Amino acid sequence: MARRFFGAGPDPASIRRAVRRWLIAAVWALVITPFIFFVSFGKVGPVGLGLTAFLVVYCLLSAVGLYYLRRPEFHSPVPLRNNWIDWTGAFWLVSCALGPFLGWILVNAMPLNPITWRWLYGARFLLSALLPVLTALTLLRYVRGKGTIVMLAILVVVTALPVWSVWSTGLDLWYGPAAGLEQSGGLVLPHTGRVLEPPHSPGE
Repeated sequence: MARRFFGAGPDPASIRRAVRRWLIAAVWALVITPFIFFVSFGKVGPVGLGLTAFLVVYCLLSAVGLYYLRRPEFHSPVPLRNNWIDWTGAFWLVSCALGPFLGWILVNAMPLNPITWRWLYGARFLLSALLPVLTALTLLRYVRGKGTIVMLAILVVVTALPVWSVWSTGLDLWYGPAAGLEQSGGLVLPHTGRVLEPPHSPGE
């Protein structure tokens, strides 16, 4: 996988070159992605920030993984069990990357009104926060040995990103629409700024 997808051979020099490329790619992603969103839409917005964070973290994780590839003393000494807990943990990175994206699509693809908003926000919070946290917890048993600090830092930082992306959603779930605050004929969820449009009757 290191040779095919990351361009790193078995020798240390090629691994160092690959690590350098991914670090440079992280810088380019940090600069170019917001610039493209700003030029295209006049602002970066939550989607642009989220995509930027995803690309930067992906590049950094690739660099870190390659750096420790040939350093087995930093690998976890805990053997794989291949049970359901390990299978759940295998979806940790997938849930951190795709969970917020799927939650964002769900909330923006369906109308928000006083009937649907709590279910939609709850599903988004489940996909973007609870799922990454639960899958991360299953990996804690492998945080052992000389690389404990590195492993724990990766788990905490990467898991915190999708949770941070729905922090405002969680606040709106907890507090609900702002009392007495209306806009365009509907209640407002103050932390995300979304308007709850009145549900249409079947005859409309």
